[in-house]
Amino acid sequence: MEILYFNLPEFVFLDGNSHQGNLLKNRTVLQHVRSYTVIEVLLLDEIKDFGFDKNAQKHKFIYKNFAGIEENHLFIVHFTLADESELPEVFARCEKWYCDYLDWEDKNIITNER
Repeated sequence: MEILYFNLPEFVFLDGNSHQGNLLKNRTVLQHVRSYTVIEVLLLDEIKDFGFDKNAQKHKFIYKNFAGIEENHLFIVHFTLADESELPEVFARCEKWYCDYLDWEDKNIITNER
């Protein structure tokens, strides 16, 4: 018999697929589980205009991809139980995790092209 552990990773991607279709379409939304923070990730270089709550907490960062190109990203908080003093640490941890994910994806692209 396998033991089932009820622990969750620190970060998860939210998946919008359901019986109603893919409600998130091509959007990237993740959750920092420990602070109950739901964050949308935007690649600013590909977006001309977007509507969101202007008072939403935001965090800009740059990811340098495998080709050496700098990509401008923005995190926008949809929901959080973290207080304002905790959010900078949540953003820092989220940025590291997401950039590690992008590095992993870049390596997969390079491997698949070979």
